[in-house]
Amino acid sequence: MRGKKIFLALAFVTQAAHSQAVLLQIRPHIGDTLRMHLSQQVEMTGTTRERGRDSTSTMTTSVEVFTRAIAEQWTSGGTLMQTITDSVQMTPASQAPLDDLRRRAQQSKRIWLRVSPDGAMEVVHDSDPTSDLQEIFGGMPAMLARQPVSVGEKWTREMQIPLSGDPGALGSVKATFRLDSLGRNGDIAYVSLRGTMSRVTTSGAPAPAAGYTTSGTLTGTIQIDRRLGWITDSRSSIIVRSTIASAPGRKGEAQRSPMQVRTKITQWIRAMRVR
Repeated sequence: MRGKKIFLALAFVTQAAHSQAVLLQIRPHIGDTLRMHLSQQVEMTGTTRERGRDSTSTMTTSVEVFTRAIAEQWTSGGTLMQTITDSVQMTPASQAPLDDLRRRAQQSKRIWLRVSPDGAMEVVHDSDPTSDLQEIFGGMPAMLARQPVSVGEKWTREMQIPLSGDPGALGSVKATFRLDSLGRNGDIAYVSLRGTMSRVTTSGAPAPAAGYTTSGTLTGTIQIDRRLGWITDSRSSIIVRSTIASAPGRKGEAQRSPMQVRTKITQWIRAMRVR
């Protein structure tokens, strides 16, 4: 009988923990050093149809970035953090001397970021505004709800991300997030997301040609350590499908079929506190 009461009490405590609303925030402790590992792969596949046959070409690139982030100061807009890039590994490795020089220059590079409680990141100081690290760290949009949420609750955020392989263009993403569960007595929050994407042309960028369409989907998971105040695991997959109409052929030539381009971007970010 006593064991049954203990079981019921534990079940009640667990249910209460899952029903209570929690505030999900990115707010690392000042002085903490976080070691991060980013893995990103971009796979582009283009398919055209000529003379009744499909012709497909594929290009895959990947990058591994190892960094340390030091929480320096709290500000009204978020936490000011110094990010140090320890190493950058690219595949395939570039043979061009200039690209290799840029890759080496990014190693041991220091960037100052402002990280807001809702997860948005902003580069506040970088000596090279054209560096690839600007795109990696400066393009993190706000993801978390600004109010407390309960397990099973959803929220929607709209964000813009750069389209890989399409300079000057942004993808408008509308994503729905869900707090799936809490672990370790509420210290760990597990969040999933799903969204759709459409192309947006920024001011000053060339308008897409006639017959050019873009759409995509986004899925992912986020693991937040609420005690640490940081995202310790983030995995996302973006699939973008584009249709590019072929240029008009010469008089008497058959019209070529449009090119179908599929771009898949997978990203995995892991983080842990340096003890």
